[in-house]
Amino acid sequence: MKTNKNNNGERKNIFESAVGMVKSFGFTKKNAVVTLLSFVVSAGAFLMGDKTRAAVFTGRFLLFALFFMLIVFFTGRRLTGMGNRRRTENEVILLSILSACYFVAAFFARNIAPFRGFMPVSIVLPTALIVMLISISMESRLGMMTALLLPMGVLISGAADIDSCIIAVASGASGALSLHKARRRADMLQAGTVIAAVNIIAVVSILLIRGCPLKLYPFILFWSAMNGLASGMLTLGILPVIENALHLATTFKLIELLDTSAPILRKLENSAPGTYSHSMMVANLAEAACNEIGANALLARVGAYYHDIGKIDHPEYFVENQKLYNKHNELNPRLSATIIRSHVKLGIEKARAIGLPTEVISFIAEHHGNSLIKWFYNAALEKEGQVNREDFCYPGNPPRSRESAVVMLADVTEAASRTLEKPTVARLEKFIGDLFNDKYENGQLAESALTFRDMETIKSSFVRVLVGFYHSRIEYPKVSKQAD
Repeated sequence: MKTNKNNNGERKNIFESAVGMVKSFGFTKKNAVVTLLSFVVSAGAFLMGDKTRAAVFTGRFLLFALFFMLIVFFTGRRLTGMGNRRRTENEVILLSILSACYFVAAFFARNIAPFRGFMPVSIVLPTALIVMLISISMESRLGMMTALLLPMGVLISGAADIDSCIIAVASGASGALSLHKARRRADMLQAGTVIAAVNIIAVVSILLIRGCPLKLYPFILFWSAMNGLASGMLTLGILPVIENALHLATTFKLIELLDTSAPILRKLENSAPGTYSHSMMVANLAEAACNEIGANALLARVGAYYHDIGKIDHPEYFVENQKLYNKHNELNPRLSATIIRSHVKLGIEKARAIGLPTEVISFIAEHHGNSLIKWFYNAALEKEGQVNREDFCYPGNPPRSRESAVVMLADVTEAASRTLEKPTVARLEKFIGDLFNDKYENGQLAESALTFRDMETIKSSFVRVLVGFYHSRIEYPKVSKQAD
């Protein structure tokens, strides 16, 4: 009994050490555990199916292990933007699980008798399905990378030959490319047709090179086409499950969240009309700016829609909803700051309750960063003489993406521009520039990867949008007439 306990303890220590090693690459404990379990499952399938001699077996296993970790760790970094920041916890989990499913399928298919002759293993491998799920859930460039890395991993592990690897790469790449600008769920069915066509062309090419007997063509081509069509249909069915289970901000999910008739947005419009109007304007500013700097405009617009939903419960304490009376006039500055700060926490709670994607929730948490609520802080200093600065700071983190930073800048710009009297284009430019400088000097943009060029582009975009919105209030310089 004691020996069993010792063995269990040793296994636990080994697993914890492995988790610790994976965490050292910057992953959370949850990511590390799921990644290791996915690798163990894949390795188990490899060990059960490989019948080669020891030296070859060891070499293949080491290469397989290397490729599995390469896929998870290397592709675990975000490709878009300048920040190269790591993916969310749920995105890494999805990468690990999908990679494991692919390798397990490949290792079992290797031992099926029909695939030891002319039949390419890749016609039953879900390459396009895996790549499409990754492309939609994260980004198409990552899908292209996995379309190359997954078949290569199968090739070097001995589960498929070079011909099957080529077919799998073609199938996966067509899946990623066909969904590059997809905006409707029905596009996945169309993508399935494209993949089927590419599969047939790739398979025919390989069979002709191999000199395959003509009588085998119908059967092989049928399953090649079915692979593509099934990939589209399965992606359509599996994606909503993944979106809801892992709270991923896919393009299709974001488009659904643009619906302003959603209950939470209707409630915001009814209970806090000023905040609702502000959010719509912030969305216009953020979308225009993100289009200019090459960021995700759709994500920014959705984030702007929901960034202030925490104001639903106490709308009367926020200036955009006040008309004749300011309720803060009868409150202690410390209590006023607490109420203002609380809308961030309340917004996150509401967002989680209705199942918003993690990336959308980050806009709620980051749109004020950890900046100081200056007016109430100064009022408290005058009244109390000495106060704790942290009591008057927002509880969030500075923006960690370009989209979140743009929404922060749009939020402060829209709110402050309402107070600007007799605006001119030059005055707007200086006014917005001062707001940007304040955010930069207070460290609110340090983690966002925005460049100075981005900020100039964003400022110009904001000015154009505001000039159009406040057209009747804008004073243009008069041009003196010169005599001919």
